[in-house]
Amino acid sequence: MRKELVYNIPDLLRYERQLAVIGRSAQLKLRDARVAVVGVGGLGSNAAVQMTAMGIGHLLLIDRDTVDLTNINRQPLYDEQDVSRPKAKVAVEKLSKINSKIELIPIVGNFEENADMIKEVDVIVDGLDTLESRITLNALAVKFGIPYVFASVEGYFGNVATILPGRSACLACFMPLKQSNLRPCSYAVYPPAVFLASSIEVSEAVSLIINGYSPLAGKLLVFDFSSYDFDVVDLKKNPACPVCGDQVGQA
Repeated sequence: MRKELVYNIPDLLRYERQLAVIGRSAQLKLRDARVAVVGVGGLGSNAAVQMTAMGIGHLLLIDRDTVDLTNINRQPLYDEQDVSRPKAKVAVEKLSKINSKIELIPIVGNFEENADMIKEVDVIVDGLDTLESRITLNALAVKFGIPYVFASVEGYFGNVATILPGRSACLACFMPLKQSNLRPCSYAVYPPAVFLASSIEVSEAVSLIINGYSPLAGKLLVFDFSSYDFDVVDLKKNPACPVCGDQVGQA
């Protein structure tokens, strides 16, 4: 997946404002990082825009869907001319105009069928819309030992957490899959809540890349954008978790 990227002076100039915060060595880590954005909808398209602009050098963009008119109010990569086109391909077209110096790889299809490409990345960023698909992605992340930044939004409410396989609770530890969960995300979605959750996802991914540290590892950030209430809940590994529990992998 990875091709070698080299900065010259004009390339660094575009990052001038963030270099003043993170420094050159951190920027080079972003340049060399590989991130999979799984689902390029509300969460994923917003996250992809920010990571492209920040100079994360290798982005794998996976989505099986096409653009729908109802997407456009909260998915800034797409416009009316993109309706019925594959999201992953449109995303790469748009993102390459924001930053032509990074590697963008579109995958039109299910992430389960492209697991061999996902296992080559450094961080997985969640852009999915059902708990069922997230639990599957979480299991892949645990299997491959790749940090997984989870987020979900419904109405004004959002959740963000980072799963560090082997070190923190995984998604299945605190969001067990039940039959009642098998539905898409709510049709009621407040766009600023999506933008906020995706920004936190990006900040988590950047922290992992630069520092190898995640402020939300082992924690769940919960917010209500109607009242600006935020809370952070500590999470504990479930020894009986079917994905990362004590008995997994034992004969």
